[in-house]
Amino acid sequence: MSIDKILLEAKNLTRHYRLPQAWFQPPALVRALDGVSFTLNAGRTLAVVGESGCGKSTLARQVAMIEQPTGGQLWIDGVNLSVLSTTNKAQLKRVRPQIQMVFQNPATSLNPRKKIGTILEEPLLLNTPLNKFERIEKSHAMMEKVGLRREFYARYPHMFSGGQRQRIAIARALMLSPKVIVADEPVSALDVSIQAQVLNLLMDLQESSGLAYLFISHNLAVVEHIADEVMVMYLGKVVEHGTKRALFYRPLHPYTQALFASMPRIDSAQRQKISLLRGELPSPLTMPTGCAFHTRCPYAIDRCRNEVPLLQAFDGRWVACHRVAEISV
Repeated sequence: MSIDKILLEAKNLTRHYRLPQAWFQPPALVRALDGVSFTLNAGRTLAVVGESGCGKSTLARQVAMIEQPTGGQLWIDGVNLSVLSTTNKAQLKRVRPQIQMVFQNPATSLNPRKKIGTILEEPLLLNTPLNKFERIEKSHAMMEKVGLRREFYARYPHMFSGGQRQRIAIARALMLSPKVIVADEPVSALDVSIQAQVLNLLMDLQESSGLAYLFISHNLAVVEHIADEVMVMYLGKVVEHGTKRALFYRPLHPYTQALFASMPRIDSAQRQKISLLRGELPSPLTMPTGCAFHTRCPYAIDRCRNEVPLLQAFDGRWVACHRVAEISV
């Protein structure tokens, strides 16, 4: 499949939550996702990074259709999922297998009461007309594809290591031959020595199958290893989006600069001499006016406090900062 083909497109995707308040108080509104747009091509990996609470996992749930977006549009291979969810449930069911998810912790995402074979067969049982023999054969083939032996078929999840369990979770996600995989912190629960094995497996599967990955992570070293593009989020908004090379070599948004400066570097010449983030992440219940990052930004001016910056093309990427032309000099 050509890497120029757009498989997934989000247009102004939003997800708001209304939280109950005390008596006689109006419900509070949490803008967990606030107008996120991006495209994802076949055979490519878009990594989404940011602090806890920035909206990464919320974005993953919208793309995987676990939750219904509050607004905006989500397209998969030319089909508008936002419209299907309300107008054509049958077609939505046919499209849904094209996007599958690999969760953070395989110890909790795999049913401990079911054998591995049953776990792998379940997507086929629910979504295909394959008979028992065909489901077993396809499960065996997928286990070999992710580096698991056939004799594991009749074992339970607790009998495997963390890395093996995550391979099982990846195999389950691939059973329906999806086009897009949403990976929400897929290696954060694994030992460092096992992380590289799982990442290399994901990259090999992508190369052989043309899979597209939406890769959610807080580990920038992992992102540097696997991503083609990087999207940086802060309080539900995208603040910078560009190629991995551009962002890691020369981050432009003050938040991206501070985020990447926190990466441990062995070579002192590679260490960025930028101060780390100051202050705490603002509460999503009381969002700052203007630029959400201005309360922690060393370059903030009055315009930043009063006017929300829009994403603008600058130096080969998209940046949401009023002063990007000044601070990038």
